[in-house]
Amino acid sequence: MSDTVIDTIKPEMQQLLWLNRDSEPVVAANVTRSLNGAPHIQQTVINHGRKVILGTKDSGMDKDDFNALKTHSKTKLTEFDLQVEGQTLSVIWDHTQGPAVTGEDPFDQVGGFEMKTNVTLRFLTV
Repeated sequence: MSDTVIDTIKPEMQQLLWLNRDSEPVVAANVTRSLNGAPHIQQTVINHGRKVILGTKDSGMDKDDFNALKTHSKTKLTEFDLQVEGQTLSVIWDHTQGPAVTGEDPFDQVGGFEMKTNVTLRFLTV
């Protein structure tokens, strides 16, 4: 398995999984009917705007890497390269449904767990 690199950030703990790799639609389709009832089908390959979701599930990420990614998502609003599973994708952070980088501490502690957090990273291809 190849390393994941997000722009210039290479997380120390390489536990990122491509959560929606096989579930994101790659073709958009539309069906309408003409007046005589015949279907008119339009289909096209989705080249841009596909969602890419990476996450750690329950394996966690180093808190420093998580904080670096949060900062990057707030400051880098243009496209950059994402290297994941041997592919290089041109992406932007996906802020369309809330924060692009979210985390949840694996252990309950006041102020959060200082070492690791489970993360979800959302991108859109461009």
